[in-house]
Amino acid sequence: MTKMFSKVLLTAVTAAVMLSACSKVPDQSKYIPKTAGVVLSINSKQITNKLVTNGLTMEKMFSALQDKDTANPAMKAWKDAENSGVDLQNNFFVSVVFNGSQQSYVTLTGGLKDAAKFEAYLKKNLPNFTLQKKNDFQYVWEADQEAVIGWNKETVIYLRGVDANKLKNGGLPGGMPGGIPGGGFDEDEDDSSAVDSAVATQVRYEATDAQATWVAEADHLFHLKKDESAADISAFHDLLKNNADLSVYVNPEPMYASQGAAIPANLKKLLEGSYYTGAVNFEKGKVVMDGVSYAGKDLAEIYKKYGKTESDVKLLEQYPSDNILGFMVYGFDFRMVGDIVKATGLDGMANISLRMYSGNQNLTLDDILNAFNGQMFFAASDLSVKKTPSTVLQGDSITRTDVKWVFAMKVGDKAAFEKVMSIPALQTFVSKQGNKYVLAPMMQQPGMPALNIDDKLITVANDQPTLDAYLGGKGKAGGLDNSFVSKIKGNPMGAYINFEKIAAAIPDNEIPESGKAIAGQVKDLLKDATAITHPFDGKSQHSEIVLNFRKQDENSLVQLVNLGTNVAKFVHEEKKADTSVVY
Repeated sequence: MTKMFSKVLLTAVTAAVMLSACSKVPDQSKYIPKTAGVVLSINSKQITNKLVTNGLTMEKMFSALQDKDTANPAMKAWKDAENSGVDLQNNFFVSVVFNGSQQSYVTLTGGLKDAAKFEAYLKKNLPNFTLQKKNDFQYVWEADQEAVIGWNKETVIYLRGVDANKLKNGGLPGGMPGGIPGGGFDEDEDDSSAVDSAVATQVRYEATDAQATWVAEADHLFHLKKDESAADISAFHDLLKNNADLSVYVNPEPMYASQGAAIPANLKKLLEGSYYTGAVNFEKGKVVMDGVSYAGKDLAEIYKKYGKTESDVKLLEQYPSDNILGFMVYGFDFRMVGDIVKATGLDGMANISLRMYSGNQNLTLDDILNAFNGQMFFAASDLSVKKTPSTVLQGDSITRTDVKWVFAMKVGDKAAFEKVMSIPALQTFVSKQGNKYVLAPMMQQPGMPALNIDDKLITVANDQPTLDAYLGGKGKAGGLDNSFVSKIKGNPMGAYINFEKIAAAIPDNEIPESGKAIAGQVKDLLKDATAITHPFDGKSQHSEIVLNFRKQDENSLVQLVNLGTNVAKFVHEEKKADTSVVY
């Protein structure tokens, strides 16, 4: 980004994220086109209010980072941004727009409360400021960045191609690509001035083309019709009405459309009307993210067939430890993948490949999908970090990390499963013993995980004792929040991470003395995280991720900003100490 723009819009965006508008959709959203594949929305006003309420301001943060506020370049940039005419209390949008066969681009879109101030700011900070006008908006062309900064009375848009046009080898004077007349240069002839002139000419041509392209696109954005705007898409509209601190919107359709023939037409059709949205809110003692996956008409029909699968919590309950660091239980009907592949018309190709791979077994895609139940589980526990004597250097030691873990997946149709397990390629890795499959002799090496496969369950663990304890069924997962575990039942996915236990396992003597204070703050920040995905409701699937902090009586954003400020101050002081050392 340009220095000027980073002082205005990017400073505003950064401040909005560091710091932090009513239930209606923000006005600036009408300038986001439907071809936007990814959009990040930052609710500056709401985020700012959460910090100011807790006594945090930009001035206090900047003063904490520097010895003298008046000499702080970041503080000066913030003050300039406050007086730039940009509305720092409005929503900001960062969008990645996919333009089909044309070049894609990124836009930063924000509110403007004083267009005259903004123009004066640009004039003061841009060395080659040239004000231009097109229709009902004004703009400045940043030639070195090939970017347009355009604005009207209420909105400012920064637009730049994702990949800036670069000087290409072809098209230079001389009759041959690269400007090589007759196939080569005369070694005794100095053609540097001719080459420089040709390069300068090519750059001017490309800059002119880029300017015309991006100014025209900015003009298009400022005059989007309602049905051309992303705000006309209900998923995007509903997300912004939720008034979250941060919002993210993903539309895969324009991303695939930009790939042209590389993406099968049937896949594009299947994904029509499918979106993902996420709303992030900073609350007291936690960060909450609500995600929604929207399925289009064709994809929804597939989800309706298989989207009611529930995770099997019993796979978790028999885990043999009361010191669990994290787990995930997941119920997913693999046959859904088969329907998606068939809808794209690629199942024939998949079956041909599988038959070639499986030899005389004539394996098919349906065989693989029917072989597994789709109930999966993973857990890790008993983390240990300690120094042990080195086996290489006498008298030395190494830091060793040990953790127990188990992965399990249920078997589905037994006949299909036996067919899959009988293909020659698998015989290198597993061998059958009675009614079980174990690692083949050549795979039974030190450090290899333990494996057990029967007609009910595929189980892998870090070692044999952990595997035996899990399969024995006598273990009972302990130390978990049972109220959360009970919420998983009836849902397809539940996950959990215990940050406190992970942090407690890291020995203090592994942390440098100068960083122990900051490390202590980091270790004391987070408690745990939980995630739940709910069943498909016929239109969409909702999920919720909650990041819980140890300090429950203070807003999570305030805690993050305070930690970030302390880390930045620590880094600043470390750099000062390094520069003061005389070598």
